[in-house]
Amino acid sequence: MNARLKQARLQAGFSSTTAAIEKCGWNSSKYRAHENGQNSYKVEDAKMYAKAYGVSSAWLLVGEDKSGVAAQKRANDMNCSKASCPDTIYAIAVLLRSDPENSSLINKLSQCVEGYSEILQNQ
Repeated sequence: MNARLKQARLQAGFSSTTAAIEKCGWNSSKYRAHENGQNSYKVEDAKMYAKAYGVSSAWLLVGEDKSGVAAQKRANDMNCSKASCPDTIYAIAVLLRSDPENSSLINKLSQCVEGYSEILQNQ
């Protein structure tokens, strides 16, 4: 998530986090923690960042573009961890509320749930 946020910022023409923060009026420490991967961001944050950067919140959250094309990596390969998986699962579920027949998101949700289940079983 953090790599996509940084990529979106750069593609939107903001060469630094400071420039984006100042232009958009965001909380500096919160945004920096989201972009550097210290903290995951929630759906509400993704929608705000997506609007500012001209990308979809689905892409920021789970690597899906507006047409539902899957990202290059499967959910199990996206550094899924006990801490990050619940947020990813929640984000996908929220996206499915808007597009319940999106098979790409359903597949990603399934993969993420399977990966999270494996993490929990291997504790």
